[in-house]
Amino acid sequence: MAKTELIDSHISVKQCTQAEQEENELLPSNEQYVWLQITVKRMHPEHKIKPFKIPLKHPLIDPRVTPVCLITKDPQREYKDLLESHKIKFIPRVVGITKLKGKFKSYEARRMLLKENGMFLADERVIPLLPGLLGKKWFDAKKQPIPVCLTRKDLKGELERAIESTYMHQNRGTCTSVRIGLLSHAPEKVLDNIKISLPAIVNNIKGNWDNIQSLHIKTNSSISLPIWTCELGDATGGRWDGMVQSKDTPEKSKHGFGGTCAGSASQQG
Repeated sequence: MAKTELIDSHISVKQCTQAEQEENELLPSNEQYVWLQITVKRMHPEHKIKPFKIPLKHPLIDPRVTPVCLITKDPQREYKDLLESHKIKFIPRVVGITKLKGKFKSYEARRMLLKENGMFLADERVIPLLPGLLGKKWFDAKKQPIPVCLTRKDLKGELERAIESTYMHQNRGTCTSVRIGLLSHAPEKVLDNIKISLPAIVNNIKGNWDNIQSLHIKTNSSISLPIWTCELGDATGGRWDGMVQSKDTPEKSKHGFGGTCAGSASQQG
């Protein structure tokens, strides 16, 4: 196959297009996200709170029709004024930590805040506080606040890039899912997003392509459709590469020493 037909030298354009067409046939009328599911061979040693920013050609959020909420340090008024001074009009709501602890303390108030906004950004300095303040629903809804730096000179550009990107949340398991499209997107748009996002996703996985077992595409409620999988043998790049003991390697005894004791015994004699 010609190299120009491959994405990041591994996955063919045909594989991605076929999987996306099958996905649309499964759920043709539902507005849902399209996810790229990455399965790795070796688990990540740690969970990271801060997600990896992944570029997209066709953003998933349009702030003109989907409200974006910004969570900030106190005082809240200072950051509202900051947005106004930078002529930022695409973030209609700013919520400070004190208001989050007060006005939005109740479960119902937080549920409504979650429902009314399609995306949440947060000052990177308050990110460690948010899991305890927001609760489990935010994470179940896949609306974890995205960290942004509110001290940048180009604040407008910082916030625009945050909204236009997608994110990979690293966990300790072997499977990670990344939003790469909308079910309402044409297959060509989803394919464009895969082309742009896949190299960045791979670069943020420890071991890169050597550690990737398979890639699937799915929606929120559909089955996963495979678009690429590594070889299942123990050859270079295969599923069990480096995990299977070579036949030429001496087996270890129960004490952890390789080989036999025959040589040592003959010397003692």
